[in-house]
Amino acid sequence: MNLIILDQNFDTLGVVSVFNTLIWDRRYYASGLFELHTPAEFFTLMNTGRYLYRNDRDDRDELGVIREVNFARDAKGARTAYCKGYFSEELLNGRVLNTQISLTGTPEVIGRKMVDRYVINPTDADRKIPQVKLGELKGIGTSVTVTATGDNLGDKLYEIEKTQELSHRLRYDYLNNDLIFEVWKGKDRTDDQTENSWAIFSDSFYNVKNAVYDRDESEYKNFAYVAGEGEGSARVIVEVDLRSSADEERRELYVDARDLQSTYQDDAGNEHTYTADQYRALLRQRGLEKLAEYQKIETVNSDVDPNANLTYGVDFDLGDLCTYRYADVGIETTKRITEIQEVYEGSKQTISVVFGNDQMTSITKIIQREVF
Repeated sequence: MNLIILDQNFDTLGVVSVFNTLIWDRRYYASGLFELHTPAEFFTLMNTGRYLYRNDRDDRDELGVIREVNFARDAKGARTAYCKGYFSEELLNGRVLNTQISLTGTPEVIGRKMVDRYVINPTDADRKIPQVKLGELKGIGTSVTVTATGDNLGDKLYEIEKTQELSHRLRYDYLNNDLIFEVWKGKDRTDDQTENSWAIFSDSFYNVKNAVYDRDESEYKNFAYVAGEGEGSARVIVEVDLRSSADEERRELYVDARDLQSTYQDDAGNEHTYTADQYRALLRQRGLEKLAEYQKIETVNSDVDPNANLTYGVDFDLGDLCTYRYADVGIETTKRITEIQEVYEGSKQTISVVFGNDQMTSITKIIQREVF
């Protein structure tokens, strides 16, 4: 594996051909992270604001942005260096929603409009990131109405997408020097579909072991009162009920959404007014986004046999919806892969996989594989 260092204009500066440790942390609902430890001779090549590109996976197109560098020399004279940073999606958090946006459409369509407005064709040309381009429109997701201002662009995109289990990425095209923005969704690899191969992690298939299961519903909420504009009895309040049935325990959340108003101004300063149904849909979307912060925590930690039937990057990958079964104690759940951490140290590769929403409903598995 060679690691290519690019300058702020995305021109190649050099290659890190030897390293001690590389941590490459891919995430579905947030920008990924990386950390690279190298011999000191590469310190001058690594600098904040530069980019780190891996050339070992043609199907991944992931790019790191260096945000921290370090050089150290110990008492015996041994010298080391490291750099840390985020994946290129974090560049979108360098732009804030400095004007109010009011958009209706799928999260994909809304995301493309927001990136175009604040990154590709902003009114202030100094905000433009020239390498960012819009990718193929995939036609995924269902329509929502969103109003926002003051948020970081990247964080707001993830917040909107998460309610429909979608994500976005900036795919780096090294040959054309482009960052391609696209909204995407992982594959369904559960055993109740036939479009994709199944990814079932189970003790019955001998590909999991050492399971540790934990469930925590102490912060869980499933019903929201979302209060919009108005005062007293005239205030507009929308109820968002995520219970599967009326028999399920009702756990309520109050959401003050007074910042969402039924009138708004477009970019030209013209005032518009939502219909009653449109405004209530806007409040409902806010309720869904807030309830997503109060989901159940459910974790299963286990080791996965790397010599078993599932191969990383082929049979399962980031964003995929998979099935986990541990028949010995009756555990069965279906969750999406939301994080994969790859660690390379010499000839050893360790891969940690997280199923579920970060601190929410999740399964964690560790895959250890020796690479020779």
